[in-house]
Amino acid sequence: MNIPQSKIDEISASLDIVDVISAYTPLRKAGKSFMGRCPYHEEKTPSFSVSQEKGVFHCFGCGKSGNMFTFVMDMENFTFFDTVKFLADKANITIEFENEPFDPDRNKVEIYYDINKKAGKYFYEKLNSREGAYAKEYLNTRGLKDDTIVKFGLGYSLRDKDALYREFENDYTAEDIQGSGLILQLGAGEIRDRFRGRLMFPIFNEAGRVVGFGGRRMYDESTDEAKYINSPETKIYNKSKILYGLNFAKNAIKQKGFVLLVEGYMDLISLFQKGIENVVASSGTSLTQLHSKILSRYTKEVVVVYDADLAGQNASRRAIELLVENDINVSILELPYGDDPDTYIQKNGIDGFERLLNNRLSIIDYIAERYETDGKMNSPEGKTEFVREIIGLIVKMRDAIKRDFYIKGIAEKFSIYESIIRKELDSVLKLKSRGLTRETNTDRPVKKPKERVSKFSAVELVLIRLLIDSDDKTKSLLMNELEMELISNDTVRKIVNYIMLNIDSPEKITHIQLFNEFQDEEAKDIIGKALLDENLIMQDIKSKNHLGEANSVLSQLKLYNIRNKIKDIEIQIKSSNDYSPEILRLLNTQQKLKREQIKIEKSLRS
Repeated sequence: MNIPQSKIDEISASLDIVDVISAYTPLRKAGKSFMGRCPYHEEKTPSFSVSQEKGVFHCFGCGKSGNMFTFVMDMENFTFFDTVKFLADKANITIEFENEPFDPDRNKVEIYYDINKKAGKYFYEKLNSREGAYAKEYLNTRGLKDDTIVKFGLGYSLRDKDALYREFENDYTAEDIQGSGLILQLGAGEIRDRFRGRLMFPIFNEAGRVVGFGGRRMYDESTDEAKYINSPETKIYNKSKILYGLNFAKNAIKQKGFVLLVEGYMDLISLFQKGIENVVASSGTSLTQLHSKILSRYTKEVVVVYDADLAGQNASRRAIELLVENDINVSILELPYGDDPDTYIQKNGIDGFERLLNNRLSIIDYIAERYETDGKMNSPEGKTEFVREIIGLIVKMRDAIKRDFYIKGIAEKFSIYESIIRKELDSVLKLKSRGLTRETNTDRPVKKPKERVSKFSAVELVLIRLLIDSDDKTKSLLMNELEMELISNDTVRKIVNYIMLNIDSPEKITHIQLFNEFQDEEAKDIIGKALLDENLIMQDIKSKNHLGEANSVLSQLKLYNIRNKIKDIEIQIKSSNDYSPEILRLLNTQQKLKREQIKIEKSLRS
């Protein structure tokens, strides 16, 4: 469906790009721009620039550029269609639709969304059919009410090998159903449903759309199958970005000021049914850096409520490290051994659970308790190991004030000289600065800035800026005098050509529209540098002589072109050993170009 351009413009005018991006990474005022750490790659020195005035961003470290729409698309893994709806909701703007395709990426992605949505309805219908009676009874024995089952869209997958495929094959291709993660194509053209004989949990993204499924085994005849399986990664389902239940919990998290982090689907649903709605689950994968960053947009306090067994304790430790690294305050709600959040709240009710919540442990007390349980706090060696583990956590905290309070707390609680702890911490920090400490596994490789094969000059960037942000006389000069073959970079040439073709339609060459028009990374990098580079902006502030600057740009483009021609001729001459008429012609051409080069250089100096 088509979203009118007027609505996109209205959203752009209603929202501040600084507010939108600040929800993902902190920004601070720096001159005319706002600066912060780039959310696209790991960095210590902020190189991510946001222009509030122009509504665009650019990272001078990795080259990423865009507007608020492209930024949200990247962060949320949304289509443009979903991004517009997401931002419209933030701006309290009602979207009106027109009956024609809009998003060029919609073809596959929207098909996958559609398949998953229909699969959710299909599984729900099967849960309430005769075949799903056993699964429905199981849910009833687990204490789930009908309205809870409806809210979370729980369902059942038939035991037949290809029941869902046969249901969907007339409406979708096998390739698309497989691309949505719902079927498997085996050898000899055999197709099987991924989920068979399982209780089904639809997995929603933050916008509330079904992106995948989790399935719990209902029958034990085939014990080689895992108890829980999940959809694979697809174009719409990235396990590292999706937190189960976040679509339901967002408002409650903001109201309560903290979030409960559990492991399983049933843990979350049981708590939610009892009235504890500020809860999310890291189902299908361990907690990741992206999960932590997503949570930090909603709150700065996370209460970890994992199972009390050994696997749960290990998962808690990993979660603590990741959350601390992202400047999130962490505490742990410790359940009795053998319990999980679901079983505990079923036995003790919301009052019993809230008593535990009110007595949750700090990370220091939690880790100390683990050492005491293992009998390690009775020896100097055990205490030393404990303090070093705590220091390993403190060193991950970016806030120096918070680190200081933790140091004082450890010193007082365990009767250790504060100076000793500080000395150990300083030692670890020095090692870390040299890259010698063990870093937490982020569950994904850190993306290195892309190496760009083609190059573009600063003069070409100034040309783009002048075509957009200068006066009419300057634009007219450039339109009449610019020769496109003087532009060496193909992408710059495409951008300039587009701007010149639309020079009389200002709405088509706004900063936002340019980023929507050019989607490849190099083009966005060029546009971002042209519009956000501090050197170009400061130069513009100092001179404001756009006409003179345009003349200089035209001269420099000619000069670069001449220099390149001279180099090409030199290469041709060196590769030839004879004194043919062709060589004489090249020498004459070279001399003419050099005279023209000297003339332009003198003009530029004056």
